Amino acid sequence: MNKSVSENSNKNVVTGAAGFIGSHTAEELLKKGKDVVGIDNFHPYYSEEIKRQNLKEVKKTAKDAEGEFTFVDGSILEDESLEKLPSEPAKVFHNAAVAGVRNSIENPSEYAKQNLLGLSNLLDSFEDIGKFVFASSSSVYGMVPEEELPVKEDRELDPIAPYPQSKKHGEEMVRLYSDLYDFEYSIVRYFTVYGPRQRPDEAFTKFIQMILNDEPVTIYGDGEQSRDFTYVKDIVNGAIKASEAEGSDTYNIGSQRRITVNEMVETLDEVMDENVEKTHVEQPEGDARHTHANIQKAKNKLDYAPEKEFEEGVKACVEWAKERGI
Repeated sequence: MNKSVSENSNKNVVTGAAGFIGSHTAEELLKKGKDVVGIDNFHPYYSEEIKRQNLKEVKKTAKDAEGEFTFVDGSILEDESLEKLPSEPAKVFHNAAVAGVRNSIENPSEYAKQNLLGLSNLLDSFEDIGKFVFASSSSVYGMVPEEELPVKEDRELDPIAPYPQSKKHGEEMVRLYSDLYDFEYSIVRYFTVYGPRQRPDEAFTKFIQMILNDEPVTIYGDGEQSRDFTYVKDIVNGAIKASEAEGSDTYNIGSQRRITVNEMVETLDEVMDENVEKTHVEQPEGDARHTHANIQKAKNKLDYAPEKEFEEGVKACVEWAKERGI
């Protein structure tokens, strides 16, 4: 990376552009009139067909938007793919990663390769970056006692699985590269993102599928574990606002509320008007008991404010699932 280069291009790079958050990010940028270059390798962690459908939605949005969309079908681990990206992007929204806490315990080396080596290759491929937005995760905080919630950004990080460990190291890498090569960054720690296009292994998609198939919903433990469920459009709004902020910083992007898994299932029951059966199984390793974001910094510095009410977000998830035939 050469820090003494000419003016940045006006193009925005979105990695993981066919994924859940990446596709929504690309669409929102296009609607704002931004030119977007997306890249995705369709990693087999979950169905390529789902990601191809997401990509179709992005391309459909691009037809009616002021911004132009270009897609690179390739990997950030491959130099020939990275060479197709602009060398001096205005902004980079880095969403590409292998996700999934429980899967990372079974396949730790894959997370180091994709999430860390991929990040290093990506950063090294640019001559200059206007702003680098790194999608991190609330899971970097680890097991935060309930009495110490909501958690602030300055809390010591204590990941308990390879996936959040890769995100912690990714944050450190971004800060190091920023110091060495003189570019600004925003690290955004997302809290339990849900909404249309959510991965099939995530709770909402699994639960909706079980209910539509007249199967009992499987709840880990007692169901009183809680999450700061944040709607995907609010997440994307936070990321874009972080990309526009001056200087470099780290932000929690959440919803300001905690909802238990039991309450989540009750809401699905009400929205879908079904008599949902529940079954409880043993809690697996790697999951925090509770998550809850203190978003005061994002409010103050980014003018970030989550907008989607939980029940409305659940309705959107159910409608999407039915349209997709999940």
